[in-house]
Amino acid sequence: MSLIESTTDPRLALVPRPENERLILSLVREHRGMSKAEIARATGLSAQSATNIVNRLEAEGLLMAGKSVRGKVGQPSKPYLINAEGALTIGVKVGRQSVEIATMGFDYEIIEHRQFRYEYPVYEAVRDHIFAAMQALIDDLGPARARRILGVGLALPEGLSSWESAIGAPRGLMAPWDEADLRAEIEAAFGLAVSKMNDASAACLAALKVGKTTEARSFLYIYVGTFAGGGLAIDGRVYEGMSGNASAIGSLPMKVVSSGPGDQLIGSASLQVLEEKAAQAGIDPQVFYQDAPLSAAAEDVLTAWEAVAAPALAFSFVAGQAILDVEVMVLDTSLAHALRARLVDATIAALAHYDTRGLRPFRIIAGDGGVRARSIGSALLPFQAVTEYDLM
Repeated sequence: MSLIESTTDPRLALVPRPENERLILSLVREHRGMSKAEIARATGLSAQSATNIVNRLEAEGLLMAGKSVRGKVGQPSKPYLINAEGALTIGVKVGRQSVEIATMGFDYEIIEHRQFRYEYPVYEAVRDHIFAAMQALIDDLGPARARRILGVGLALPEGLSSWESAIGAPRGLMAPWDEADLRAEIEAAFGLAVSKMNDASAACLAALKVGKTTEARSFLYIYVGTFAGGGLAIDGRVYEGMSGNASAIGSLPMKVVSSGPGDQLIGSASLQVLEEKAAQAGIDPQVFYQDAPLSAAAEDVLTAWEAVAAPALAFSFVAGQAILDVEVMVLDTSLAHALRARLVDATIAALAHYDTRGLRPFRIIAGDGGVRARSIGSALLPFQAVTEYDLM
């Protein structure tokens, strides 16, 4: 089916490169270019060893030489840079209302992005659309570039079928997700290794690696999408937990109960609730995702939702700080940019209602991934598995 020529078992393909290669690639990425002398000093490698590795990475196309820079003394210094075309990935994000597929270059920039929306995530329809979109993106790359695809990243909510009633899907419609293995089906169809992560954790990865709003290496991350979800960055890496479901912040209880069910964050700060309220008022929910002024009616719906969502989010951040002790919390959403800033401001204001004695002060900042945060994170996954080095 695929244009990609591969004889490698996809389950074994995502093998990390040698440690010194990963270290050099990560340092060059972080510093946005380094000379061989700078690389030798930063890594502690001998000049000859550093030169040999850089030359090999350049020959493979992962690094490229920049223009020489002449200093006051000695020979000109030539910086080495990440080559955007050196390796490519495909990111697949499956959500409760949409699927996104993107190609990404080694500079972590999106090459092409496609989205398909649906009323309910019916497994076979979602899978078939992913296959068709992936093949189209591979075709667009052309054979030579397609051979540089490192792998596929898959961002997928945990227990997708368990939210069937919450999104109003017909009973049993989403049950096939319980038995299906989308990861294995993609690997079999395309001969590419697939790295999988919870969708909110993938968005957290995007904030950690390419987000421009924070340089923090440890933070609690909350993404307000169709349902609220979360991720956790610790010392420069996304912590997934034993089952890949760490920081499942959407399931955080919102109150103490002695009997009966307790409400979760997902019921207070999810866009599903906002969209339902909008539909009941005869308003197209898409107005909340567009950078345009809201009507008075839409403003009333948003204000009412925000009055519940912001205190719930603030509560979640305070509860998180009681466990994590970090300096920064990140809040992102698929809402329009102006509405994201507004939600962040309302959440910060709501912090004043909580007793934070005994807790280290922390800041809540806006993420900048927005609606593409999860697909960006999914495309980053193969790079994380193969080329990244922990620069603690």
